[in-house]
Amino acid sequence: MATTSKAVQTSATPQKRHKTLPIQSTVSYIPGYPQKLFIYQLEASKYWWVRYFAAGKTLRKSTKTENKALAIAFAKHFFYDVGHKQEHGEALSQSSFALCAAAMLKAEAAKLERGELTKITYDNTKYRIDKLVLPYFKTKDVSAIDYFELESYLDTLSHHTPKLSLSTIGAYVGLVRKVLTYAARRGYIKSLPEFPRVGVKDVARGWFTTREYRRLWSAASRYIGKSIEVRKYKNDNGETETQYIDTRAPEKNKKGNLMRKVEMTEDMRRLIVFMANSYIRPTDIKFMKHKHVDVVRGEYTFLRLRIPTTKKHNAPITTMPKAVEVYEDIKAFHKAEGRASDDDYVFLPQYASRDYALKQFQRQFEIILWDTKLGNGADGEERTLYSLRHTCIMYRLLFGDGINTLYLARNARTSVEMIDRFYAKPLTGEMNVGMLQSRRRKRKIYDGDDEPATKITKV
Repeated sequence: MATTSKAVQTSATPQKRHKTLPIQSTVSYIPGYPQKLFIYQLEASKYWWVRYFAAGKTLRKSTKTENKALAIAFAKHFFYDVGHKQEHGEALSQSSFALCAAAMLKAEAAKLERGELTKITYDNTKYRIDKLVLPYFKTKDVSAIDYFELESYLDTLSHHTPKLSLSTIGAYVGLVRKVLTYAARRGYIKSLPEFPRVGVKDVARGWFTTREYRRLWSAASRYIGKSIEVRKYKNDNGETETQYIDTRAPEKNKKGNLMRKVEMTEDMRRLIVFMANSYIRPTDIKFMKHKHVDVVRGEYTFLRLRIPTTKKHNAPITTMPKAVEVYEDIKAFHKAEGRASDDDYVFLPQYASRDYALKQFQRQFEIILWDTKLGNGADGEERTLYSLRHTCIMYRLLFGDGINTLYLARNARTSVEMIDRFYAKPLTGEMNVGMLQSRRRKRKIYDGDDEPATKITKV
């Protein structure tokens, strides 16, 4: 049998041969196998390589051996492995979805290193890719993913247990699009397939009424200094429930397994008031140091928060006057412990790990929500530590005099669209009946530049 093929012979002239092209004199076919399968050597590697043409693609792989007999055995195994993948609809080359997803995540990790991406965003992306994207697409070739494959995936998400919200389903489909976009940039596919639409319903952000806010603050005050056991157990219906037990209280009927102990702090009580008066996000707590805070006193009293960039926003935040009082109190509280220098964190400065500090606040707030039974709003919307930021924005919409939503959005490091879609959604006419029924004073408006021509009175 000949040892060269026409395709190989004409691939390059000896003078212009690239180091990754086969050395023609080394090309060897495998007896008893199609001529599309052969092994060869190249200048760029000391090992034998195998090449096989299948499904319209040229597949290449290093045998990782300099022994020709072992290379032939490797080629035979490679041949059957490719056949198995074809039979089961799996990707045959580097254009597999799994490899593209891994490469995309590597690019996202680089963005994280450059500060273009937050750690929580990267972690959420990786978690979702691993959880519900790769299990479905892992073995598929990106070039084989079309509208109908995506529609099938959407159907799988729709029947997932536990049930996923529309926004969560949309997020998963968005990650598939992100991987395929990356594949297109790498040249593995010529264009993106059409994606099925996922209708996402806007859900109002959870927030607290003034009465509920006072209940939160009172509960946080009562819990200062307490150590709470968090236990998980199965009820009679087989559902998982949580039990919270004050370790200093008389012995109770403890159930299930002890998950953790949560120490309730003074910082939690202060944080509730601070967030409801400062527009900050929970993630801002992790990074906010005393050097980021300016106390401004004049015609207006406020804090100027020069917090590091979050969600691509870096403008200073102007707080309500109450935030000044809380800040000065918490600074004095930690100053007694020697933790109030410019480079110390404002809240829970004793924790060097800021992810852990935020987790402690989330766990403490979870207990306060359980105690006050305020974990869900009137329409069932979930409330979390984030809801204190929503509360601050809602109070300005409700109680502010002539609030300009553009300035409000900029100060809260968000957009007018977000204010309208998610924050202003719960507002009703009755909440601002005074504004709706207000009347402008009569004004004289003239249509000329110098002399009053036709006098127009507007009401």
